[in-house]
Amino acid sequence: MFLVTDAAGHVGKAVIAELTQQSVPVRVLIQRPSEPPTLPAGAEIVHCNLADAASVQRAVEGVEAIFLACPSMPQITESQLRLVHAAKAAGVSRVVQLSCAGADAQICCARMLRWYGEAENAIAAIGPHVTRLRPTIQMQTLLEFAPSIAQHGLIAGPFRSTQWTWIDARDVAAVAVAALRDPRHAQHAYVITGSESLSYHQVAARLGAVLGKTIRYNDITANEARGWLQGKGVSPVMIEATLEFWDACASNLINIAPTNVVQEVTGREPRSLEDFARDYRTQFGATAE
Repeated sequence: MFLVTDAAGHVGKAVIAELTQQSVPVRVLIQRPSEPPTLPAGAEIVHCNLADAASVQRAVEGVEAIFLACPSMPQITESQLRLVHAAKAAGVSRVVQLSCAGADAQICCARMLRWYGEAENAIAAIGPHVTRLRPTIQMQTLLEFAPSIAQHGLIAGPFRSTQWTWIDARDVAAVAVAALRDPRHAQHAYVITGSESLSYHQVAARLGAVLGKTIRYNDITANEARGWLQGKGVSPVMIEATLEFWDACASNLINIAPTNVVQEVTGREPRSLEDFARDYRTQFGATAE
């Protein structure tokens, strides 16, 4: 039995899907019972309040390993520590921790990367055997622009002309599942990328080629991006953290070259941007093939 957290995240959803497809018992931790995600048949749901020790203990009982993920937020370390302390007490010895490429507890100019780095260090200090996954930017983040792509053929952001190394969240999940199932991945850290780096201009052109429409990228200022995030209801602290992260990537502070991790761990090549676009074409307003 594997425990999966952050079932609403792109990687978490894909981990659950892959485990159930492989007929592996999976327990899904749900923190907000009023907003349960749609889960595949066979997934066990456990409702958990991380502030309630008894609730956390029930979630980890009988678990072989944990896929530990958390939305980007200042409380990543606190949230993950509560679960891992209980897991260790219950005899769970392995954790597959979803982090971020560039995670660094000492970084000063990108607090999101600092939060992930602090969480990595905190979990390592407790003592379970950890596999750290550090993916680059996920293709699924492009779904944030789906309405403007569908309506106006437009991606707008403060991303400049920098080339970003992309990865499909489903490929991150495939590596995570391999690490959950095989203890030999313990104590490894994997920087997970796709096979190429692309600027947003190139992404727009290649999405358009698959979707059969013209899509363009428009570079905007940080203040314009701040207004867009405010309109989406993002909290002030997360707006600033997101802008810092985008600026760190766009200024090549995090310059991650493609790796072979997906091929080496799963035995297959990572998905291309075209694969992603075809699979999500209806979300971008294109007709199904």
